[in-house]
Amino acid sequence: MFDVVIKNKNQETTNITSFELAAVNGTSLPTFTTGSHIDVHIADNIVRQYSLINHPQSAEFYKIAVLKDANSTGGSIAMHQDVNVGDVIKISAPRNLFPLNLESEKVVLFAGGIGITPIMSMAIELDSLGKDFELHYHTRSKSNTAFYQQLVNSSFASNVYFYFEDQPELDTNKVNDALANFSATRHLYTCGPGGYMDYIFSSAKAHGWDENNLHKEVFKAAAVDTSADQAFKLILTRSNLEIEVAADQTPLEAIEDAGIFIEVSCEMGVCGTCLTKVTDGIPDHRDEFLTATEKAKNDQFTPCCSRARTSTLSVDL
Repeated sequence: MFDVVIKNKNQETTNITSFELAAVNGTSLPTFTTGSHIDVHIADNIVRQYSLINHPQSAEFYKIAVLKDANSTGGSIAMHQDVNVGDVIKISAPRNLFPLNLESEKVVLFAGGIGITPIMSMAIELDSLGKDFELHYHTRSKSNTAFYQQLVNSSFASNVYFYFEDQPELDTNKVNDALANFSATRHLYTCGPGGYMDYIFSSAKAHGWDENNLHKEVFKAAAVDTSADQAFKLILTRSNLEIEVAADQTPLEAIEDAGIFIEVSCEMGVCGTCLTKVTDGIPDHRDEFLTATEKAKNDQFTPCCSRARTSTLSVDL
């Protein structure tokens, strides 16, 4: 963690604000790769993840964009209302859970609303490398489209397709055209609301896309009904420990209570930092990190949010 100062704050739309973050001592910031994000410590016990936007001065300042969420639990509202130019906040070093495959023959990008932040960064890099790509950007209206002018004035403007909900006459067939003719050398990246990304993935699969070529940015695991959760025994094979995981307790909490250290980050089943090898038993996967194929193997799980389908679960800890 390190301190940064808010260098600039700009209203991109009525509900999206961008921030420029510079090192307080004026030194260069850690480099990052396209698709990276940072943890922003907004207030006590409020940490949120925001994608970094590529730009020529990335060593001088990081740029993020924040949607003011109507269902906010405090993070986005605090960023919009309480964080101002000159304020000092703490952030993490960048990490990349959404890397861009630069060996692709063609890349298809889909952004829904605020999901444009990592997707636009990918377009910027692909364009700089002369790669073949398309960017499809869905928003409620032109006025709600963050970075619209930057995109229409960019060197890759002809590769960008806008879709506005209040203009249904726009050619939505372009989406199907973009998903046609799948090959193993093509990759798709999407970021936006969960329902939007699910729609893009299901549409791609209907056109024959392989799951390994589909990539999405997720900052929050889907809500899970925990009312039927039951206690189970967690066996730490290397530590020779058997611990009880209560119905209202995560395996991670039980592991930490037993005095065993495990590296964690998001604690929401998104980043994969706490991914642990399973040696016996069947996990109840509740993360957004593992693919369906990886979950089916039942040989690893995320103790921060997942549980067990069997009465005992043995892990390599």
